Amino acid sequence: MLTAHCKQGWERFFRPLANILVRLGVSPTVLTLACPLLTALVCAWLIRTRAVLPFSLIMVLVSALDMLDGAVARASGRVTRFGAYLDAVADRYVDAIVAFSVAWVTGYWLLTMLVLVGSLLVSYTKARAAMEVPITNLEWPDLMERTERILLFLAGLAASRLVPWKPLGHDLFWWTLVLLIILIHLTVIQRILRARRFILQRSSS
Repeated sequence: MLTAHCKQGWERFFRPLANILVRLGVSPTVLTLACPLLTALVCAWLIRTRAVLPFSLIMVLVSALDMLDGAVARASGRVTRFGAYLDAVADRYVDAIVAFSVAWVTGYWLLTMLVLVGSLLVSYTKARAAMEVPITNLEWPDLMERTERILLFLAGLAASRLVPWKPLGHDLFWWTLVLLIILIHLTVIQRILRARRFILQRSSS
């Protein structure tokens, strides 16, 4: 939902930087591939230092870089179907790398893996529906899109270090993971129901 409503605002925000990168000859593909590479380096640093607060801030900046490749592609007139495909694949790598590194540091393996599985299913339910009937991205303004998931995940992680409060003996990141699991899997159900409606309507027309 946040992604759909804020997309135009982010586009305007990144446009000046995107124009500079276009003039410098930076390819959107380079930016796409740089995101999982930078993520891997930052996550390796997290595992080594366990510096959760700087990690959370840096990953917000890396996530912003993930939006920049699309802005550069549009500014340079190099928007392609393969570029969108490659960006989606890179995003899945980023999600997995972050999940594994944070689970390593916090020890919340089960909860973090449930968040990761749900995140992958949110993407898959839309991609699989698109194999059955024509759909567009604008038709999927769902509860927990990728931007919301990342921001809530990182905010909860940082809050667990800033706020010592532990309701029922669990820190705020534990509760954030529980909340994410509920919301993400509700989003999966939401997308399945929408996909069912699209498939029934469009396969019979």
